[in-house]
Amino acid sequence: TVFFPPLIDEVTHQVADQGTTIKTLWRLFDGSHIESVLMRYPNRTTLCISSQVGCGMGCPFCATGKLGLTRNMSTGEILEQVRVAARMMRDGEVAGGPGRLSNIVFMGMGEPMGNYRSVLSAVRQISAMPPEGFGISARNITVSTVGVVPGIRKLTAEGIPVRLAVSLHAPSDALRDELVPMNKRFNTTQVLDAAHDYFLSSKRRVSIEYALMRGINDQAEHARLLAKRLNHYGDDWAHVNPIPL
Repeated sequence: TVFFPPLIDEVTHQVADQGTTIKTLWRLFDGSHIESVLMRYPNRTTLCISSQVGCGMGCPFCATGKLGLTRNMSTGEILEQVRVAARMMRDGEVAGGPGRLSNIVFMGMGEPMGNYRSVLSAVRQISAMPPEGFGISARNITVSTVGVVPGIRKLTAEGIPVRLAVSLHAPSDALRDELVPMNKRFNTTQVLDAAHDYFLSSKRRVSIEYALMRGINDQAEHARLLAKRLNHYGDDWAHVNPIPL
């Protein structure tokens, strides 16, 4: 009899980049599935983790968004993704020999701000020193959001120097309303205002995630408007990360 089933169980994994990238599908105790991706680079090793089973944000270009939201993940389930990856690195199970997990990005399944309490609790434990935590600096943890402004405001007030990543994907409300349904609740100005306030408070540059969709949001006019919107707040507060789809 198993009194305490494992928090997460590996279903399958895919390996790419000569063994330095490992994408794992996990089964949770209730049969739900989530994914994490471990990526080893010459100077760092990053783990992309999930915070929800599915996602309720409904972005039409995102596979997870089509699934809808099943439930929030517990802090323990979130941390278990980190524990397994840290052990794999320590034990040399990733191409390149033994090493150390150095970076965490909340960019897997789910909207981290939609599971704020569990995500924040996980961030605190990931950044705590061993044996309580994993000893990964908060500066090496990225929390992403499609622009849930109350969550950004709460994170600002916490004073934890994580990097904030905003999935913007469009420079105008007309276009972003189509690509990111949450924009109808919190528009681009509200999102960018909150992101800039996070920068002012944390002194950490904000990452603006921008998925490039051919013929939809990848024209020169979009680039010019994006630059104008960001430069309105000043220089060097944001970094744009274009992601070809």
